[in-house]
Amino acid sequence: MRIKSNTNMAQLTVIHTIRFSDKQAESLRKLKEYDVNVSRFIRLAIKEKILRDWKQIKEEKEKIKLPF
Repeated sequence: MRIKSNTNMAQLTVIHTIRFSDKQAESLRKLKEYDVNVSRFIRLAIKEKILRDWKQIKEEKEKIKLPF
C-alpha cells in the first residue's frame, strides 16, 4: 500500500470562495463519480486558462496611451 504525501498541500494556503451554476455543480459531481479530484481539476483548469490567455491579459494591462 502506497501512502500519498501531502507536501503540495502545504503550498495551498490561500482560500478563495467561488460559486457555480447548478449545471456546473452537476458536472463537478459527475467528475467526482468518475474518481476525479475536483479540487485539482479546478486548479489545473485555472492554470491552463491563465497560461493560454496571459499574453492578452498582459497587453490589456500595459496599454500604451497616445498623447493625441
